[in-house]
Amino acid sequence: MSIFSFFQQENFSLIAVILGMPLLGAFVNGVWGRRLGKDAVRIMALAAVGVSFIAALYSFGALYHFAQLQKEGEHFAHTKLSWLAWNWMHASALRGNLDRAEFISAPIDLKFSIDALSGIMMLVVTGVGFLIHLYASTYMEKDKAYWRFFTYLNLFVFSMLVLILGDNLPVLFVGWEGVGLCSYLLIGFWYDKAPNAAAGKKAFIANRIGDFGLIVGMCLLVQYTGALDWNGIANNAHNLVNPLDSMRIHIWPIGGQAFTDWRSFMQPTHPLTISAATAVGLMLFLGCTGKSAQIPLYVWLPDAMAGPTPVSALIHAATMVTAGIYLICRLSFVFVLSPFTMMVIACTGAATALLAATIALVQNDIKKVLAYSTVSQLGFMFLGVGVGAFTAGFFHVFTHAFFKACLFLGAGSVIHSMHARIHDDDKSQDMRNMGGLKKYLPYTFWTFAAATVAIIGLPLTSGFFSKDEILFRAYVNQPFGLTGNFGGHPLAMFPYPKWIGPTLYFVGLLAATLTAFYMCRALIMTFFGEFRGWTIGRPSQLPAHEAHGHDEHHHDDLSQPGAAPHESPWQMTVPLMVLGAASIFAGFLNPTLFQHWLGAPMEHWLAPVFEEAEKSIRALPSAEEAHHKEWATTAGAFITFVTGTGIAYWMYIINKGAPAKELAAKVGGLYPLMLDKWRVDEFYKATVGDMMDALSDFAEAVDQGIVDGVLAKFTSLVVAAAGTILRTVQNGVVQMYAAVMVVGLASFTWFFVAPHADVTIAETNGDYTIEAAPGLGYSYRWTKDESGKPVTEQFGAPASTTIHLEPGKSQTVTVEVENVFKFHATKRIPIKRPEQESTKVFQVGQN
Repeated sequence: MSIFSFFQQENFSLIAVILGMPLLGAFVNGVWGRRLGKDAVRIMALAAVGVSFIAALYSFGALYHFAQLQKEGEHFAHTKLSWLAWNWMHASALRGNLDRAEFISAPIDLKFSIDALSGIMMLVVTGVGFLIHLYASTYMEKDKAYWRFFTYLNLFVFSMLVLILGDNLPVLFVGWEGVGLCSYLLIGFWYDKAPNAAAGKKAFIANRIGDFGLIVGMCLLVQYTGALDWNGIANNAHNLVNPLDSMRIHIWPIGGQAFTDWRSFMQPTHPLTISAATAVGLMLFLGCTGKSAQIPLYVWLPDAMAGPTPVSALIHAATMVTAGIYLICRLSFVFVLSPFTMMVIACTGAATALLAATIALVQNDIKKVLAYSTVSQLGFMFLGVGVGAFTAGFFHVFTHAFFKACLFLGAGSVIHSMHARIHDDDKSQDMRNMGGLKKYLPYTFWTFAAATVAIIGLPLTSGFFSKDEILFRAYVNQPFGLTGNFGGHPLAMFPYPKWIGPTLYFVGLLAATLTAFYMCRALIMTFFGEFRGWTIGRPSQLPAHEAHGHDEHHHDDLSQPGAAPHESPWQMTVPLMVLGAASIFAGFLNPTLFQHWLGAPMEHWLAPVFEEAEKSIRALPSAEEAHHKEWATTAGAFITFVTGTGIAYWMYIINKGAPAKELAAKVGGLYPLMLDKWRVDEFYKATVGDMMDALSDFAEAVDQGIVDGVLAKFTSLVVAAAGTILRTVQNGVVQMYAAVMVVGLASFTWFFVAPHADVTIAETNGDYTIEAAPGLGYSYRWTKDESGKPVTEQFGAPASTTIHLEPGKSQTVTVEVENVFKFHATKRIPIKRPEQESTKVFQVGQN
């Protein structure tokens, strides 16, 4: 019996351990961490993620075991391990018009599953997450909120696992919101500093904008597919491209009404409609732009550097920012149904990659360079999935997790060392104060260099295989979407422009060239040349082992003498070594350029996940021609690598940075514009921010002027006036109370003594029966015409009478009531018969 046979494929309860351990760690440290002490907090946090990683490894092995059992020839079957926690709720929708309405009820279960896609993500999150936890256990050692930091960090890993293991969109959305909350808590971890708190709020708000799109997308999926789980959406995806007018979404005019009068220039005769696939794709993509920091919602990610450096590594490498790519890959079979959406995704990714790269060119804060590098690399991932290269885009997620985690943790090691010397927040992260650190931090240097050559695409490193594959696919793929018939319906698809592919490829090449330049610039300014930190602060008087270097900068005494830079403890260097090695060799898991000799394991592994989607992607017709094109595009990518690194070497090694200063002076206002991040934040502040401020000021004025000034004060005035009147009665004088009782009794007596002329009317085929209400000794007299002459002179007529009216005619009937006390009441009842026949019974009250 296999070691993987202890759990059933349809009830793989080990998923509960993978999810539960980080949650348990967050709970224990959050509740008792302050009392347990730092050693216990460290053990709990590391054990929680470590056990989760071990369980993930076993689960991945079980998945591979079951996939081998179900393998068809050389191709893996789409195998899944699932675990149902409980039935959660149902989502309902009404589909169709009023004539042919269909009620839809979509079950939502708290269900988790592991397949080829989520299995890899699970290993990345828990594996890289454990290394970051180990690194942070020493990096954050001096922080007094040590327990709170690891509570948030464990909760972050749990939320990301919920996101990737959820078997339906609502469960994914729970994790989606969880990582958003944790990012807010961790980015603003040092909330006593206003910029840090503002950065946390910025991340939270930007992601809420994107989350609105995800919610709308889920609602549309329920409306058109009747499901929110992955299998249900896939089985009913044909409804998203149904050409029937009732199944399309009207964009303009609102409601789909067409006009031909003078307003036709605003409301055209032929309404503008889009398919449900396009609407769903664009809404889901809006959510992805928030989480994965794409134009226009990328602005939160660089400010996330306000958090501790391990947080930056976790957010940028293994968790939050990859969520958008994961969602597109997970629902790839939905996105390919809309070529327009695919084009938007690809163009947005390419634009983001280039824009972020231009900003990173001139940044001097080492973490800001890496932050904009992340935004740019995420753009490459979106470019890949946008052109239908889902495996290539996801593989770049995989390789990026290693080299970007290594880069951020390496930057943290540098900052750790610099802060021991300089004792200043900003100066210890400024690359202009570094240099020559290669001889002080040898392990950090070699691992940082390994990650750098990987991200810039040195041949045979991980970034070379993943990023160059994206560029190749951008050039040759044409995601036209499904053609011909789909679900029995003829389709008219968006005409994908042929120039898009080459344009995206050359934009990607330019972004890759800039990446090679600014990453080499960061490496050279940090580790090569002479150490410039000696000129900052006071001379070193302390040995390195007595200096304290950590990220809780706000407790440092700036008057304390600094120590010489020194290498980080083993808890920080070991993760760097593991990640540095993975940055170099992880690419051989999918070396598509050499797949004839080395194979492409990850491409074969992920093939069942993207099988349906890739049927809709049209590449070059000849496989041999495509192979030649791949070598040509790879040569172009290699030229960008040589160009970017060559310019950086010439500018910062040979000429010691002098050409950079001269160029900055020559370009005039362009340099400060790039240094100010193209002032996009200022633009948002002047437009959206000021608009929201004006709206809030207006709302405040309405609240104070109308709600508080009118409604609240008027209400209080009415209550005060009523109180003043009642005080004249409720004065403690018995005679006054007796008088009020007499008046009240007389009022009730009069009400019951006086007659009430209430009637009910019933109509059948034009015959109206008017029946008076009974009462004590009531007798009646009826008048049916305009002469005013009663039917009977004396009271005593029946309590009801009947008249007949033709359609559209009207008549007034009067009833007089006399009671036993000879009091009278009169009621005039106007009756009109409508043009259409109906039967009504209603009550007519007293005048």
